[in-house]
Amino acid sequence: MIELPFDVNEYDPAVSEKLADWSPGESPGGFLHEVETLYRTEDGNYFILLEGGLFSRFHAFPGSEIWYGGSNIQPVSKDEAYGWCEQTGNYEVVDEQR
Repeated sequence: MIELPFDVNEYDPAVSEKLADWSPGESPGGFLHEVETLYRTEDGNYFILLEGGLFSRFHAFPGSEIWYGGSNIQPVSKDEAYGWCEQTGNYEVVDEQR
């Protein structure tokens, strides 16, 4: 089992507030499909859930199964979260969170 540098229970999408998402790839369900989703935890910490299909750049994450894609949680600072929002065109989130 791979040891993660953060508490996965704190960064749980099921109990965190979804703020925005972005999909640079093909439509859902495809092998190249990718989606990045920004969340805020109950404690006010931010993270991005990265998910992708079999041939996406997220497939190689530790713990990914061979026959489907992969996912990973990436904790980010408040400034990094705002930067991600600006890069992905989610400007309204920056306004709402300030």
